[in-house]
Amino acid sequence: MTRTSIGRGINMYFIYDDFFLKHENGPSHPENPDRLIAIMDALEKWQYNDRISMVSPEEADEKQLAMVHTEEYINLVKKLSSGGGLSFLDMDTGVNEYTYKSAILGAGGCFKGLDLIFGPNPGPNKFFLAARPPGHHSFPSRGSGFCIFNSIALGAKYAQKKYGIEKIAIIDFDAHHGNGTQDVFYDDGSVFYISFHQYPHYPGSGDFNEIGSGSGKGYNLNFPFIPGTKEPDYMSAIIDIVVPVVERFAPGLILVSAGYDSHFSDHMSSLGLTAVSYRKIMIAISSLAQYLCRGRMGIILEGGYEYLSLSESVLETLYGCMDISGSGDIKDRQGLEDYFVNDGDGLIGKVRNRQILKKIKDLSGVEN
Repeated sequence: MTRTSIGRGINMYFIYDDFFLKHENGPSHPENPDRLIAIMDALEKWQYNDRISMVSPEEADEKQLAMVHTEEYINLVKKLSSGGGLSFLDMDTGVNEYTYKSAILGAGGCFKGLDLIFGPNPGPNKFFLAARPPGHHSFPSRGSGFCIFNSIALGAKYAQKKYGIEKIAIIDFDAHHGNGTQDVFYDDGSVFYISFHQYPHYPGSGDFNEIGSGSGKGYNLNFPFIPGTKEPDYMSAIIDIVVPVVERFAPGLILVSAGYDSHFSDHMSSLGLTAVSYRKIMIAISSLAQYLCRGRMGIILEGGYEYLSLSESVLETLYGCMDISGSGDIKDRQGLEDYFVNDGDGLIGKVRNRQILKKIKDLSGVEN
């Protein structure tokens, strides 16, 4: 796709570069270039792609990476990458000669999206970053779980530093707990990290009682879902818990770690979402951003390893953020409840994690 000029029908920015295809983790690895190829092929054929403005990322520099990562770790990735061949940060996180540049393009792509939605020129207030390697398992001093640099954490720091956004909410629906992102902000009350994930599962963290520490206590919220969890639990959790706690937090920006390995067809988890589930999740999150943050939201690709469901789910995510989704009249929590009550799925009766959701609701101080 060529870069689209900004017009009245453009709903969001899509940030991508073919260089992301050059990073490799080794033969038969699930996190591979075919993931992005599938997404871009589907986007090329999508009937609504005229509402997308294609944007190329720019590289983050080392000073920017240091907002989250240690100098020693940045230098390690750079050294391994410059050495050529294939090295490993852990048993399944590879580094080849293109990894460092791909990872800094990913981080810089998040910065580019933020510059666009906070910039002086009128245009969309949302962006989707389709980059690899992913980032939410990356810690300040080490990479893990296919992740090199934590783009969403870097994006939050960048928005705070450059645009003075005092409070940011990060919502992560990857099937695996974003342990790296949680670690970065665990004692930071200015960033509210919220994660939906299978539990117990890799990486082993993400229980509901991990609520933050120090000034960050109460600003870390985990939804540890049992295997087999489907859409009703996600929607009930979002409407009954996430919406009121994020309203109370009142962020100036919402960032989303979008992992699609929670799809029922993905072999990397035992969760049961469908492609349309992501549309519904994004309608809810996008509506929340609309009335809390003037619509400003960034979505960063994380996992998703079954190519067809990944590409379909990304398109449904984009659709859920657009004015064509029919969610334009949602102005508050009541509007969200009314919208999804009319969805006709009988959500409440199908919730599987009822007990844990009650515990989380009580812990979060959410009233009925």
